[in-house]
Amino acid sequence: MAYRTIDFRVKGKVQGVFFRVFTKDTAQQLGLVGWVKNEQTGDVVGTAQGEEGALAKFKEALYHGPPHARVTGVEFTNEAPLERLQFQDFEKIRNRPPQC
Repeated sequence: MAYRTIDFRVKGKVQGVFFRVFTKDTAQQLGLVGWVKNEQTGDVVGTAQGEEGALAKFKEALYHGPPHARVTGVEFTNEAPLERLQFQDFEKIRNRPPQC
């Protein structure tokens, strides 16, 4: 089976509106693996891996997001074929405050 990987960055009002939960739920429904997290810039970033058709649906979903999100831009980078998946599941990474 042929797999693909892609990194993504979503801009707009995407923090505090359950965008990471939406992303994880969407990825899991499509059978994708990877991760998603908030950036200090206000963006949401991550990596998704899986079958090409599922990734296409995932990419489309990121343009819309959950009901209270306002997506102003989506960037996809580092798209490449994979022989095997590099993750076991799709993880929502919790941002931790900096250690002093």
